[in-house]
Amino acid sequence: MMKQTVMAFALLAWIAPVAAQDPLTTIPEAYKVQFENDWVKVVRVHYAAGAKLPEHTHPAGTTAYVYLNDSEGVVFRHAGGSNRAVTRPAVKTGSIRLAAGGEEHHNAENPAATPSDFLRIQIKTMTSRNLRQRIPRPALRTDQNSITVDYRSEALIIQRVVIAPGHSVTAEVETMPSLWVAIPSGETRWFEERRDEKMVNTGPAPMEFVRFIIRGAGKPDRRD
Repeated sequence: MMKQTVMAFALLAWIAPVAAQDPLTTIPEAYKVQFENDWVKVVRVHYAAGAKLPEHTHPAGTTAYVYLNDSEGVVFRHAGGSNRAVTRPAVKTGSIRLAAGGEEHHNAENPAATPSDFLRIQIKTMTSRNLRQRIPRPALRTDQNSITVDYRSEALIIQRVVIAPGHSVTAEVETMPSLWVAIPSGETRWFEERRDEKMVNTGPAPMEFVRFIIRGAGKPDRRD
């Protein structure tokens, strides 16, 4: 009986390092929920300069990363079935990365002398797998309004909206809901479907937004 108890304890100790650890609970100084509804979950992430974050878990699904500052590479050391280290390249303010796949277990290290701040947006209605796409921030003309498409698929459209000082933009009425992300503050606004989306810039500097249009989202797909 004693031998069986020791073996069971050893097995639990071996499993523990890859057990699910929600960073919202275990590392609240780095991960905070900013907004959530049936379509998206927006988590604000802050890796302080020189930070070493303990192992944690991210759920399977499709995620968009919106980077809010220029920052250097961050090292992720994966555990479990994928025991490897991956370095995220340096990123520019306003750049985006799309990724989809299975559950991940890793720790993280920001070896740079500057922090890394970004939004981690889980898109609950997208079930595509093995998606890996980087969307660099384009050179922006800040003296006039512009709406450009950064990404388009059957499930999602990503637009970049720039509003010149003293101007406004009214996006086309959509039959799908959308999430607006302000760059570089990371503030978010959610618009329901069939509603005019007018943004006014009364300040002296251009305003920039990334807009996620959730296509085909009559009802959320709760499988993710």
